[in-house]
Amino acid sequence: MALKIIESCVNCYACEPLCPSKAIFMGKTHFMINPRKCTECEDDYKDPQCASICPIEGAILDKLGAPINPPGSLTGIPPERMAEAMAELQAH
Repeated sequence: MALKIIESCVNCYACEPLCPSKAIFMGKTHFMINPRKCTECEDDYKDPQCASICPIEGAILDKLGAPINPPGSLTGIPPERMAEAMAELQAH
């Protein structure tokens, strides 16, 4: 199991410090994910932390190659989870 960061990554460094398994590293041109270390944040968080913070739509793919932060989700939060995230923010 592993996620993948693709070349649309702009190296904003938002994801790297959030990775609980320290799987994210700087590649030759953009950040990448070490598939041997990536746990997809299972047992740590509800959602993969890299995708939750990534501002680049479609830059992080799941193991099937589908974007975790799809177009229409500038926050990196999948649209179906946006209402829940907004409620969490308003509760604090």
